Amino acid sequence: TPKRVLSTVVSPRAMLSRAPRAMRGLALGARMMSKPSVAVLGSGPTAAAAKAAVGEWATVTDSANSAPYVLVVDGAPGSVKADAVVAVPTCADAAKLAAAVPTAKVVAVTAAPAVAAAAELASKAGVATSEVANVISWGSGFADISHATVGGKWALTITDSPLPSPAVTPEAEVEAAVSTIKALALGTDGAWVSMGVPAVGDFGTGTGVYYSVPVVCTPGDYKRVGGITLSPPVAAAMEASRASLAGA
Repeated sequence: TPKRVLSTVVSPRAMLSRAPRAMRGLALGARMMSKPSVAVLGSGPTAAAAKAAVGEWATVTDSANSAPYVLVVDGAPGSVKADAVVAVPTCADAAKLAAAVPTAKVVAVTAAPAVAAAAELASKAGVATSEVANVISWGSGFADISHATVGGKWALTITDSPLPSPAVTPEAEVEAAVSTIKALALGTDGAWVSMGVPAVGDFGTGTGVYYSVPVVCTPGDYKRVGGITLSPPVAAAMEASRASLAGA
């Protein structure tokens, strides 16, 4: 007669306990993976809204001197970690902090005009803002839709001007601040986001200033988007912004 085979159901916990130690460590590490820690600094209503929004995907703290990521909504950052990634309100603020803490990765939140322009384009096209891509905020912060798409179509088929002047609302300011630090903490998966970074001479921006350009991000780092053509009106506006920042 055939031998009887006893079937035993092994629980996942028991399976994990029998796994090699290295595999157990990997499994436990994945289960215990925590959200990034982000210090959100500021005392006004915009800061309160930013803290709530950041709290949806990160652990929010008030301690800038220990958090790996710091978002300054208003006021001064105070002491930050030497290797912190810090987003501050303006290009002038970024230049000042970068000089004080040269080992930190400092950027400026400049995307509010691009956020407002994207919302305006979405409203005109009758689509969600998530269907608008590649709106750029240049310099100290002005919107350029020359390379933007709306629902997969070029934005300039909806409006004639590559340089819109949308009203920047408090909601746009919050979204710009939160999206900037989120991009730096989690990455953008190839999507463009604008932020003020040290100028390196590309796009005629010169050097020695912080200047907003489109970038793509991986956690903790950013890379400039290259190969962007500039129309004469956009180039002229960029030069005016560069001159203003250089004289600040």
